[in-house]
Amino acid sequence: MKLSTRRVAQLAVMVALLVIGAYVSVPLRPVPVTLQTMFVVLTPLLFGSLAPVAVLAYLLLGLIGLPVFAGGASGLVALSGPTGGFLVGFLLASAVVGIVADHWRWTSRTRDLLLAEGALVLIYVPGVLWMLHVLLLSGTAARAALVALLPVLLVDVVKMAVVAALAPPLRAALSEAEA
Repeated sequence: MKLSTRRVAQLAVMVALLVIGAYVSVPLRPVPVTLQTMFVVLTPLLFGSLAPVAVLAYLLLGLIGLPVFAGGASGLVALSGPTGGFLVGFLLASAVVGIVADHWRWTSRTRDLLLAEGALVLIYVPGVLWMLHVLLLSGTAARAALVALLPVLLVDVVKMAVVAALAPPLRAALSEAEA
């Protein structure tokens, strides 16, 4: 797969937005509210199956020690903590939604909303399962953590509606830039 310099630059911008999204954060426990999910889901809606390239680059930056995860976290410690499953879910969601977006030619806000809300499932399933695993091992009340997670989920559902509204005009702008 050969990528144009323009496409590489666009994907790099998405990596930068993921980093910025991690820093726009409301520090709730066990999982903070950030703008990361918006950019994780927007990436496959704009770039299709290329999206995991940007998300993987973001994750690798964090794994090598750059403080790019929520709260300035980095390294394997971030992956082994309560939010590690969500980071893995980011990659899963970007890959699956990117492939589906490439093959689902009908484009509209409805399609984007369905893909965005589906991406949340792909982010939350590994995220919640890993969070419960970590909290149960540490003796923390997992049930209380799940209750605390509900407001975060509700905010993310609303953020996906924003993503679905932003995706069509951004795709059009990217198409014009390619022309």
